[in-house]
Amino acid sequence: MESCMSANCAAALSSTPDSIFTHFIQVLLASLCTLSKNGDYPIDRTEEILVSEREFDFVIAGGGTAGTILAHRLTEVMDWKVLLIEAGEDPNPITDVPGLFVTLPGQVQDYSYKVEPQEGTCQGSTNKQCRWSKGKALGGSSVINAMIHVFGNDRDYDKWASLGNEGWSYKEVLPYFKRSLNCPAEHIAKWGEKYCGIGGPMNIRHDNYSLTNILDIVLNSAHELGFNVLEPLIGDRFVGFGRAMGTMENTRRVNTAKAFLSPIKDRKNLYVMKSSRVDKILLEGDRATGVRVTLKDGRSIDVKASKEVILSAGSIASPQIMMLSGIGPKEHLTEMGIPTVADLPVGENLQDHIVWLGMHIAYVNESTVPPSATFLMDATYEYLAHNSGELAATGINLLGFVNVNDPSSVYPDIQFHFGQFPRWNPVKVGSLMATFAFNDEVIRETQKNIMESDVLFPCAVLLNPKSRGVVKLRSVDPADPVKIYANYLTEQEDLKTLLKSVDTVKSLLNTETMKKHGMWLRHFDIPGCRHTQPDSIEYWECSIRHVATSLFHAVGTVRMGPSNDPRAVVNARLKVHGIDKLRVIDASIMPNIVSGNTNAPTMMIAEKGADMIKEDWGTRVHVEL
Repeated sequence: MESCMSANCAAALSSTPDSIFTHFIQVLLASLCTLSKNGDYPIDRTEEILVSEREFDFVIAGGGTAGTILAHRLTEVMDWKVLLIEAGEDPNPITDVPGLFVTLPGQVQDYSYKVEPQEGTCQGSTNKQCRWSKGKALGGSSVINAMIHVFGNDRDYDKWASLGNEGWSYKEVLPYFKRSLNCPAEHIAKWGEKYCGIGGPMNIRHDNYSLTNILDIVLNSAHELGFNVLEPLIGDRFVGFGRAMGTMENTRRVNTAKAFLSPIKDRKNLYVMKSSRVDKILLEGDRATGVRVTLKDGRSIDVKASKEVILSAGSIASPQIMMLSGIGPKEHLTEMGIPTVADLPVGENLQDHIVWLGMHIAYVNESTVPPSATFLMDATYEYLAHNSGELAATGINLLGFVNVNDPSSVYPDIQFHFGQFPRWNPVKVGSLMATFAFNDEVIRETQKNIMESDVLFPCAVLLNPKSRGVVKLRSVDPADPVKIYANYLTEQEDLKTLLKSVDTVKSLLNTETMKKHGMWLRHFDIPGCRHTQPDSIEYWECSIRHVATSLFHAVGTVRMGPSNDPRAVVNARLKVHGIDKLRVIDASIMPNIVSGNTNAPTMMIAEKGADMIKEDWGTRVHVEL
């Protein structure tokens, strides 16, 4: 299939059409060829590794957002042999299409974890269990996420530093955010380079498509209320509304494998194993020496690391691998029959952003017409032939950051994601709800509303949850998914903060801008909440307990902190306390979750972690401050 596609691509790009029809086919085929192909990524060197000595300088467990960046940076030292191990395959070409991101959760390149049932949360989800999506492909969750690129705020990182993590203040991490980036020339010309880098592997851009003028309506309403219009969104102001840039280029997603591995796919010192699962860390006493890996065919092999083992498997798999290796809470390991090598609070401190989809702003848009029977094909053609249309953008790049508890604060506690869905199009809104694994009854009620009006979703995200969850082993079998106890809303303050986001939405609706467009807060008839009075506190709380779910931002399960902090697992150099030659470099090391989407901070952690490794092994590092 690959060779056939390559031949067709070459023909499409070189031949001259002899009719309108063949021109049409040629344009579509040539456009398809711009989507990812297996040849865009490093080859799988498993067979070569099997007949070698199986020893490397560094072994990276997990080829996701952090792992791909580490592989890029460590192989810059040509004397270092670096092995990157990924359980998934190359990204599916369909993941390149921004407008299809809502169709990716729950599919083959998603681990689709299910949280353990919890009374009073996830009640509108299938089987009353929230789904936690996590990318299973080279590039990890950057392959299936919403591509939103935001940093959080300076207080987030200054707090990390204040907890005893030297080098992690905002001033010190900002260069690592910028290092990855290649921002548009027009953005740099207008706003400068203080918050946006140039020349890095990762392109970020604004969407160039908007279905309606809804963005301007929301921004004008926010301005009317006295909120800042954040242009650019990333800067020195953290409360306000604005448009986020995304990890994309030429209307195609740019995942971290494409950005960081594709340009170096032929480096001789880069070794990649795909469809291979890291099961445990090999230890000699308190020193990591390698990892045990299960291959695609079920064989188990050991590979050695002469310098370091690096876990970059994410906030769910990194703690799983550690606990299976005897590094974790002694009581839990004993319960599982695993001898304890290091008694550390691995799996604890779990945090996630909970997103609430229960508020619906309705309005009648006179320009909206029922979609044609061929609207999906029309959108596909417009995208492939002209790089435009609905599929060229995510449609959720408008964000709002507000503080519902202290309006005078310069820091937010709620983030809004705005998504607009046109009347008479139940497919689009149904796809959104299916993304979050809501049950059929909830999806049907959402689709029923969309037949009566356009709907704007102001999805409220709890930025700084007080509740903490935990990840535990289900069994000693590495193939068994872990138990995830999200513990959403166990701290009453979290529920109260989410409830207050209703007042912000009502304030927006009370502006002259939204009144002029006839917008109103539509009642969402949630099946499990029909015993409550619409627009009552009881109704809104019931709504949160039914249609608030994970935004797929799990962090914190391998917490960073000094050795005298009983909550810490790794130190500020990301080395595991009490274990030599083992680091963890991914979102799991965050002491506290950041105030925004987590992909960009994870990239920063990997960039900084790579420099730490080079410094600790005597390689010269220069950082522009």
